[in-house]
Amino acid sequence: MQPPNTARQRCCSTILHRSIGPLLAAILVLISTSALAKKNNALLVDQIAAVVGTEIILLSEVREKIAPMAAEMKAAGASQGDLMASSRIKELREKALESLIDESLVIREAREMELTVSTDEIDHAIQFNAKQQGFDMDALAAVLEQQGMTMAAYRNQVRSQLLRYKVLNLRVRGRIKITEAEARQYYNDQVREVRATGSFEGAHILLRVPQHARAADAAKVRKRAEDILSQVQAGEDFAALARQASEDRATSQNGGSLGLRSPGEIPPVLERVFTDLEDGEVAGPIRTPAGYHIVRLNSRQSLGVQPFAEVKDRILAQLSQEEMTRQEKIWLKELRRSAFIDIRMK
Repeated sequence: MQPPNTARQRCCSTILHRSIGPLLAAILVLISTSALAKKNNALLVDQIAAVVGTEIILLSEVREKIAPMAAEMKAAGASQGDLMASSRIKELREKALESLIDESLVIREAREMELTVSTDEIDHAIQFNAKQQGFDMDALAAVLEQQGMTMAAYRNQVRSQLLRYKVLNLRVRGRIKITEAEARQYYNDQVREVRATGSFEGAHILLRVPQHARAADAAKVRKRAEDILSQVQAGEDFAALARQASEDRATSQNGGSLGLRSPGEIPPVLERVFTDLEDGEVAGPIRTPAGYHIVRLNSRQSLGVQPFAEVKDRILAQLSQEEMTRQEKIWLKELRRSAFIDIRMK
């Protein structure tokens, strides 16, 4: 009969070393169990939760990782029923073990890359985190104690996070390529619904395409529109080009101005383009039944929406972090495929 588990008493210190092979680990467990039986189960032994390559993950490490959340869940479970609390704790244990397996794989990579984390780096990170949360070191230690975590365990957690950051920077960061165009698309998707409710002042240059024009003739008109757009983007005056080239008699002599417009007053395809523009930006060519349009947004009702230029860096950082998380998951799956992983926790 296997003796009860505990994180404090261990019959054989060797079994706790994280750098033993799976076969040796199994032998030591058998030896430990036999020795404990001879002592009438007076001592308790830690269990192996998983083996990752030549590394072991102990059940006590899983317990330590979930200690703060488990305490909260058990307290909440008292009012929800023991069965529900037990089920959620089991889910926590499984997620914690998966996280520890990932950590082990990252540590293996760090070892191969000869990466390390110094005591000074850990100290600096802990002090920075404490300052960000408004704690001094004594207050931080007290908070950790309330959460069931020792300062030693917290330092080890910070060390793992720093090591992971170093490995990911070298192994994954190069996969992250977020462009300004992607950031702008994200921005437009977020603000479009609000902007669509406000008024705006725009202008356009229209090059007409006859109703039954041949495809080749329509293509020639489009090419002219592209040339005009290039001139505007090169710095030529939009209003002057509108007076020279626009075939909309109602607006051409006013520099193409459409005046102040409210939602629903112009064709939806044009309104959608205006909605996505910032003040002074141009777009086109845009096809409507009338022909090809080059459009310019002169101004719009604010509605409390920050311009893209003010939030661009934040959006780029956010999208980069999201892509980093996605690429990290892909990379970890690649590592798992090439690693020996034996999960023993029940």
